[in-house]
Amino acid sequence: MIKSLFPDVLLIENKVNLGFSYANNLGVKKAKGKYICLLNPDTVVPEDFFSRIIKFKESKNSIGIVGCKMIDGKGNFLPESKRNLPYTSMVLKRFIGLKNKYYFDNLSKDEIGGVDVLCGAVMFFEKKDFQKVDGFDEKYFMFGEDIDLSHKLLKQGLKNYYLGDLSIIHYKGESTNKNHKYYKSFYGAMGIYYRKYLANNILNKLLSYITIELIIFFKSFTIASRLNFEKKHKDCYLISDIIYDGLKNRVSKQINSIQKLSDKLENCEIIFDSNHLSYKNIICTMEKFSNNNSVIFKIIPKTASFIIGSDNSKEHGQVILFDLNK
Repeated sequence: MIKSLFPDVLLIENKVNLGFSYANNLGVKKAKGKYICLLNPDTVVPEDFFSRIIKFKESKNSIGIVGCKMIDGKGNFLPESKRNLPYTSMVLKRFIGLKNKYYFDNLSKDEIGGVDVLCGAVMFFEKKDFQKVDGFDEKYFMFGEDIDLSHKLLKQGLKNYYLGDLSIIHYKGESTNKNHKYYKSFYGAMGIYYRKYLANNILNKLLSYITIELIIFFKSFTIASRLNFEKKHKDCYLISDIIYDGLKNRVSKQINSIQKLSDKLENCEIIFDSNHLSYKNIICTMEKFSNNNSVIFKIIPKTASFIIGSDNSKEHGQVILFDLNK
């Protein structure tokens, strides 16, 4: 798809998956621009995303990383958008599932300000600053590398900023399945950070290895039983000025404006057509209805033959293929 739709893009085809850190380091080396934006493939950004984030970066001195507010496919705020630097008691509490100060709560989700750690799903920085700290530590396969990079740039005297007035969709869970490999990467990354920055002697480092292996074992083999019932939604609204034959059996009502949606929607699906609406408008509407758990969202990307979306904030995002037949 990249080759056919975006022939001008430099596509790096690795034969083996060597992890998030390695791949992004390689991408940054190949990139020729002053600025670098790391952006997950399972994201949707508003049209003014790059102009606003560049303007903010250039408005202040000594900025390390700029990040923004992330929402999931149900419109809910993702707290990992802004986090604190880990310290020993926090790491230990997080290891065993106790309440901790992992997330940066000194700043509200809608505010703009300095934070310790930003998320690797969306990071904007200068290439020279990234290279100055040798980029991502490639000991991290996936998870933890964004905390490590944020830490290294803070140590350089730079400040990381969170933009709470700029929202993107991140279909959380799209990149990973929660299996043994996931837990090994996630808790293993916490162990790497702990031993690199927090463990003050050999004994603590050895204990961290044992603790992590025990946590991975129990997490991987604990079966959480749950019954999944597919809930049929009463109504499906398509917001578009285009008639799609492929959606006739799905859509119960078509409207041409978001303003025509009731504030008291219940048990329904909303399909946004980005050929008709701006992504910025779509994201704002998802945030507006995020408190209503019975409303789910889908998006028809520009010039696409599929819709994307998520029925549940804890499940994977979906790519639903079909013939639109405009």
